[in-house]
Amino acid sequence: MQSIVQTSYQGIDNLQLMTRLLPRLNPLAVRVETRYTPVMPYDVLTENGDLKQLRPVQLPIVVGYGFGGIVREVGRLRNQHLMNQPVIGVQPAGSNQEQLVSSLPPLLFPVPQDVSLASATTLIGGADAAYFAFKKSHLAAGQTVLITGASGSVGSYLIQLSRLFHVKTIAVGHSSRHEFLNNLGAEQVLDFDRPLSAQAISFSTVSQVIDLAGSPQLLNRLSAQLGAVAILSLALPQYHPHHPHQTFSFASGSILPGDYRWLLDQLAKGQLTAAIQEQLPYTAVKTAQHHLVDAHAAGRILLTYNQEVTKHADTIND
Repeated sequence: MQSIVQTSYQGIDNLQLMTRLLPRLNPLAVRVETRYTPVMPYDVLTENGDLKQLRPVQLPIVVGYGFGGIVREVGRLRNQHLMNQPVIGVQPAGSNQEQLVSSLPPLLFPVPQDVSLASATTLIGGADAAYFAFKKSHLAAGQTVLITGASGSVGSYLIQLSRLFHVKTIAVGHSSRHEFLNNLGAEQVLDFDRPLSAQAISFSTVSQVIDLAGSPQLLNRLSAQLGAVAILSLALPQYHPHHPHQTFSFASGSILPGDYRWLLDQLAKGQLTAAIQEQLPYTAVKTAQHHLVDAHAAGRILLTYNQEVTKHADTIND
């Protein structure tokens, strides 16, 4: 079984492809044939050593957190109806491998028939974080939220959730992603590369800022334009607003199993849409992570497994 492994804190280009044995199936576990894993900033930060204080690990580790796949074996104490069903879930021990054993029953979710497995996989580290942020913000219908990092995997869902609950959005993104952000449902789009004062944005209507970009410089520029607002960040642990009536808080957490089922249901109903920027074979994980870091995001990047794909020019073994 092939796995993507971090053996050092030297970053993306030191990832390795290794053959590892699959753990034995226990009565409460299921064996999943992996089809997709989301490419997440969390992995890159871990690989660079930026999360040593928050996430101490003993190397080597398999990278990755979320997955989408097909159940191929079921422990005798698990629901036998899971056999051959598409599922999504989280794997704290590392998800970037061709097969995995999932031993966390509350965090494995069957995918509805009307939802593609690729779309469902984008919920992990995307819609779940967006829903967590939305509930943490206590936004109410009719209010306006300003979202930084809005075109990424979390922001693309946060815009849609805001629209679903009748909250207006001002999305901050690169000029190349304005049409993408408008199509997601943003009422106004702010170009972070241009002077804020030169853009026709109604800053006075903003009651909340949700920061997904983690840039103190951007928050400084926004803070100067905004009045008494609350700033909630999922990306920046500490920040001191310049305006005396602005507040800042950092939040990190998870949603409930029932929330995942609700999100899957919204995908099935067409109330939410998965924004997939690109799909690359898992052997091209270095390329995929560099795209995440270096390019302007337009939703989620997925790695693919156990599928017929053409060999990518830049593989992990090159």
